[in-house]
Amino acid sequence: MSKKTFYIILITLSGIIIIGGIIWYFALKPENAPAPAAGADFTVPGQTANKTDIEVISEEPVISLYRNDRDILFYGFSGKLWKINENELKPVLLDEKPVENLAEIIWPKVFSSDGKKIVYQKNNGLFTSDSSGKNQKTLVSDLKLKDVILKWPTINNIALISKPSGLMAGGLWFLDVRNLGIKKIISNFGFEILFAPDGGSFVYSYTDQNGKNPVLSVYDKRGDQKIISNVSTLVDKCAWTKDLINIYCAIPKLWPDFAVLPDDYYKNAFSTSDDIWKINTETGGKMLVLKYIGGISNMIITDDEKSIFFISKENKFLYKLDNKVKQ
Repeated sequence: MSKKTFYIILITLSGIIIIGGIIWYFALKPENAPAPAAGADFTVPGQTANKTDIEVISEEPVISLYRNDRDILFYGFSGKLWKINENELKPVLLDEKPVENLAEIIWPKVFSSDGKKIVYQKNNGLFTSDSSGKNQKTLVSDLKLKDVILKWPTINNIALISKPSGLMAGGLWFLDVRNLGIKKIISNFGFEILFAPDGGSFVYSYTDQNGKNPVLSVYDKRGDQKIISNVSTLVDKCAWTKDLINIYCAIPKLWPDFAVLPDDYYKNAFSTSDDIWKINTETGGKMLVLKYIGGISNMIITDDEKSIFFISKENKFLYKLDNKVKQ
């Protein structure tokens, strides 16, 4: 595995490390991974009741997933790096030294969409360099936006995204690397974003000013915004398909009344029972994939859409689901 790929993995996985989950792992680690909630018979449109084909993949709780071509890579809570081909069930432990004190690591460097450059924040400045770290260039010496998440979805635009909170308005800004102009794109409470693989469009979730009633919406390549009706979920529960049109989302049956979203969601303050739906972002059309899967996050959809990888919110293990719905 190349050094660049290794760093990309670290960057992608580190942003959502959950300290409480790590404490849970070392204090209350189960001997075996319990089955997710969809272990019983279920029925989806177009098929008869059938035993759910869900397999546990990881040997321990995991932090997050990263897709590299047809491989799924993930860190276990012990700091070990694993790889599994999307067509297999058994992961392989990579020959990398386990990362110690994983919860304390901060990886602020983000690769451009072509993988040739990185952008990173240091103190109040924003910088770019070659992927090797050479040829550093200052983009902004005194960035006024604080506490932001960096992404580089397209060659010309670096995204600056507020860390989400349902009690505070956050937003998305684009920094044009050609003229260093910063443009505000969108803002709302509880704002989170999931770029399409080509970076040209994105789905985003937001709440009211009390962190309630999350809504899912689409921002397309033309800059048009459209709410996906009758869908209340967070983008952490969604994944794009290869066609750049459809997304799969885990949608909770209901949110607890006390929850402030997405804050309490990331604190693991509650559990949900989710259904998985396939959603056309252009038409708003929906297709039910699976009911009562339990609480899930960090989905990855294979190119042929025959398999869905996800992390259980309850036990943090990685699972693989065979998608039986006609594509």
